[in-house]
Amino acid sequence: MGIKKTAILRMAALAAASSLFLAGCAGGDAGGTSEGPTGDYKAPESNVQANLTISNWGNPGDEAVYDAAIKRFNKKYPNVKVTNNFTQVVNWSDYINKILTSVASGDAPDIINIATEGVEFGLSKDLFLPLTNYVKQDESVKALMADIDPNLLKGFTKGEDTYLVPNNWNAMVMYYNEDMFAKAGIKRPSDDWTWDEFLAASKKLTSGQGGEKKYGFGLQNYTFAYIPWLYSNGASLASDDLSKPTLNSPKTIESMKFLQSLVKEHGVAPEPAGTEANDLFTAGKVAMVAAPANLSSTLIKGSPDLKFGIVPMPKKSEKATVFGAAGFSIYKNTKNRDLAWELLKELASQDVQKSWATLGTSNPTTHTAATSKVFLGRHRDAKYLYDTIKYAKPVAAPTFFTSLEPAFQRAIASILAGGDAAAELEKANSEVEATVGNG
Repeated sequence: MGIKKTAILRMAALAAASSLFLAGCAGGDAGGTSEGPTGDYKAPESNVQANLTISNWGNPGDEAVYDAAIKRFNKKYPNVKVTNNFTQVVNWSDYINKILTSVASGDAPDIINIATEGVEFGLSKDLFLPLTNYVKQDESVKALMADIDPNLLKGFTKGEDTYLVPNNWNAMVMYYNEDMFAKAGIKRPSDDWTWDEFLAASKKLTSGQGGEKKYGFGLQNYTFAYIPWLYSNGASLASDDLSKPTLNSPKTIESMKFLQSLVKEHGVAPEPAGTEANDLFTAGKVAMVAAPANLSSTLIKGSPDLKFGIVPMPKKSEKATVFGAAGFSIYKNTKNRDLAWELLKELASQDVQKSWATLGTSNPTTHTAATSKVFLGRHRDAKYLYDTIKYAKPVAAPTFFTSLEPAFQRAIASILAGGDAAAELEKANSEVEATVGNG
């Protein structure tokens, strides 16, 4: 499908969703009028009958965490049927557009699990119910949020209002194969290692020819994995105020040229098209791979004999990586706001954080869970998974992220296949600029 046609269809979908947001009315909870968003809050009676729907996402295995939370909720509200529409996210543009489609069709969810990548867009469409008054009156939630690093809360507020409660989060770190490092005579990288040191190690770790070749590094195929290279070089996908794309900035171009050189100039990384970096790492075909916390869980469970370590991402001009947090919100026009709040509390609770600490597919939000024996005891370097929040930056996700992400991905594919980095990023930036203000 051509770019222009895709843009027209996207604009039509967004326009339909926007009109529905404007036309919608708040409505009352089942069994009475909701006072939670503005007045004195009283939880619904336990015998209330209603249906609640969640728009949810996550990694394989995460659904069990939410199923357990729903069961706890149903102990208090046995007559409330909860439908958990769970999906794995391939890219955020598709997930966001899926929510917009459900809203436009009149089948909006009551609760939305959305990540940093979609928050600004949701706020721009008046999608989320302010939770400030609920939080103010709920001691359990105030205690929960006091246990969460402020960086994780920052992106879920606007002005004086809270719109989402963090549920889990992830950041990019570097995994390395200890045996391959030892064989190449390379010590564990320092916590402040540089691009140059990373490249030098990648060269030493690359050996063999053809199908027997082993590489120093494996490149992923998703946007989140490329952002640390931008951040550590003082670049970003968008301006600081998120008003315009910056894909064509000199630092962004420099960052992508460096990654291209790993494949085309130095030959220390295979071309990512048609490969899966995590599988190559597990098979011992690449010595290093950048990934979030879920890879540690996969390796611990599926490859217990593989000895691996975790270190921060290498830096160019600054130590930095990217993080994305997931949070639960209440759809503004739901008719079951108070019940949705009671369910949201359970979905983001300390019990859920304990589950993340055990499961390992995402980082827990709370210090309590992140410093627990079960979390730190999973792996010698587990602390690096949570400690990234000290120097990580959130995904630069403006309201036009639905056009920014796919344009960047197309540019990445062309660049790593040998295309001119400056030309491809200029083209992508122009594509995105044409959509700013239209979504």
